[in-house]
Amino acid sequence: MAHKFSRRIGAGVAALTLSAALVTATPHIHAAASDIPTTTATTYLVGAGIYDVTGAVAETGAFGYASGQEMNGLHERLYSHAFIIGEQNTSNRVVMVTVDTAAIFPNIRLGVLEQLKQKYGDLYNSNNVLIAATHTHVANSGMAIDQLYRIAGNDGAGYNYDQRIVDTMINGIVASIDRAHANLQPGTIDLQEGKLRGATKNRSVPGYNANPDAKDYADNISPEMTQLAFKSSDGKPLGILNWFSTHPTSFNIHWTLISADNKGYAQYMFEQKMGSNPADPHAFVAAFANSATGDVVPAQGNSVSAPGFEGLPDDYQNAEIAGKQQFDKAVELYEKGGKALSGPIEARTRYVKLPGYTVHAQYTNGEGEKQLCTSARGFSFAPGGENGPSNIPGVYEGMTKGSFDVVATADKIDQAIAGTVIRMVGKVISLGDDPCQAEKPILVADGKLGWTPTVLPLQIVRIGNLAVLGVPVEATTMSSRHMRANVAKILANDGVDSVVLAGLANGYGGYLATRAEYATQQYEGASTEFGPHQLGAFMQELDGLANAIINNSPVYDDALPKLPDTRAWLQRPGVAFDDKPAQEIFGQVLVQPQPLYHPGDKASAVFRGAHPKNNYRTMNTFLKVQKYENNQWVDYLTDRDWDTSFIWQREGGAYSRNTVEWRIRNNTPSGIYRLVQMGDWKNGWNGSITPYEGASVAFEVR
Repeated sequence: MAHKFSRRIGAGVAALTLSAALVTATPHIHAAASDIPTTTATTYLVGAGIYDVTGAVAETGAFGYASGQEMNGLHERLYSHAFIIGEQNTSNRVVMVTVDTAAIFPNIRLGVLEQLKQKYGDLYNSNNVLIAATHTHVANSGMAIDQLYRIAGNDGAGYNYDQRIVDTMINGIVASIDRAHANLQPGTIDLQEGKLRGATKNRSVPGYNANPDAKDYADNISPEMTQLAFKSSDGKPLGILNWFSTHPTSFNIHWTLISADNKGYAQYMFEQKMGSNPADPHAFVAAFANSATGDVVPAQGNSVSAPGFEGLPDDYQNAEIAGKQQFDKAVELYEKGGKALSGPIEARTRYVKLPGYTVHAQYTNGEGEKQLCTSARGFSFAPGGENGPSNIPGVYEGMTKGSFDVVATADKIDQAIAGTVIRMVGKVISLGDDPCQAEKPILVADGKLGWTPTVLPLQIVRIGNLAVLGVPVEATTMSSRHMRANVAKILANDGVDSVVLAGLANGYGGYLATRAEYATQQYEGASTEFGPHQLGAFMQELDGLANAIINNSPVYDDALPKLPDTRAWLQRPGVAFDDKPAQEIFGQVLVQPQPLYHPGDKASAVFRGAHPKNNYRTMNTFLKVQKYENNQWVDYLTDRDWDTSFIWQREGGAYSRNTVEWRIRNNTPSGIYRLVQMGDWKNGWNGSITPYEGASVAFEVR
């Protein structure tokens, strides 16, 4: 997350079998080209599927910025993108899902696995199902079960859990997997790799530069783009799965429309290029997943970024520019092609209990055997990231135990009275320092309070010569390099020559910084929950999973996350009823569009509507732009399209004013158009819900 919770809140486990020859860092993630044997493409079973997971679009919160956003509409629908890859003559399969959401919480993953078990038995299970979030900061909250992340997702009224949104997410992910399963067919997978520079920048340069191996790399960000292109044996394109490291924070901290952000634009454009529509169960699926998001933000910025990271005043443009950079590179890789994946399918997942976990000396940068800490957040997470600054006085990045001063005598600390008060209050609520946390002065002792998860999953999915590392955190650029390098070294002798990190996968546990980055206590280090050696623990576990794959041995969970009984949790009341003035009807146009627009203009109309929570209209739409052709109205755009927006506004106690906006693109054909708003109103007498539809007058675009 870019801003996290700063607006809201100013022994050991035995390691798995390890390789004695491991090193903790190397600048080489891939084998040299001359060392990679020429392989023949393996014909796998491949299937792709997409399904709507949008959920509520009004009177709901957003997770990511933790700024108490009250969402009041929809910019772009959110989807789950699923791919299944299997061996033809065995039951070995893997499922990789990318979801337009901020994080995958444990109740979401376990809920999906439970439904899959009911449908498919043990075919799809904890070992071989990877579910990752794109990390858009303007998607629904209301799904977290851990208190810290619930607080981070508070809506404008202070609510932070909604079972209906949870169910919509779980059911949508499962539906996308169902589609991929139904679409399974013989096919091949092309691995396409390249570098995209200029699209991102490092927001934590002091932390990155503290790494002793920083000089070994040309970039302080991860420019690598890794892409899988799926096609059937008869040559039909089925989909792409793309990994690139960036924060989907092109929409700012105050944004109120649900959207998939810059990743969503890239996905939308690629599917448009391929003539795809999610309504088709056999649609081409374009998934733009995330990788090492920790210290990387779009170079384009957003309209409320910190100085030096600013974007344009129009965040639609910011998101489109950042998304187009990813889309253009993905198309270049797709058209250029790559190398066919070849080899076996394997996967291992292990749920690891982190507090008190023993990290062996080879993973602690010369500090000897260490234990992980009880989770806590440091003072330097309170300022937020540069892409979503909190502007809280008295806190800044780089607040270590050595530099921290409550009365603000250090040069760079805000010495105003307000800043001193913030620091004093922070020290009071911190519940005391923890020596285990080393340089981190604690602001929120979330572990002591039981506010954060203690068990997190780590995963390796192997598809032939590619290994995908699933980690439930926002890993920094350098921490990602270290994890990938170690696993690459282990799996190289087994035919794996490419390793990619899938970030924000299967759970959420904050950030992951290197030991050196942690010592500087930038935002990322302060948000690395389990102390200075958390990266060492992750590397140790991933190395163990890699060895388990090589040795064909099982792994065992320490424990599974404990899911609370949410039935008693306070949830935001639903819609009591919808009303309207006596002389009006639902769908009536209150404000008509202008008679004439030109490309570059924004057409809009306001309707007497109903509350969008009555019906999420999953795999449907709240709006249409229609074009008059051959004496009839033909659908031109819906609410899944990038250039439309649906905005809800309460009027009085039970009235709704619903606005349809269309930003008219320069290549829009001249002609006659109209705007349509669809919804569902609730009868206050009997609770029945009835659909309605209203259309504006026609207008010309020329």
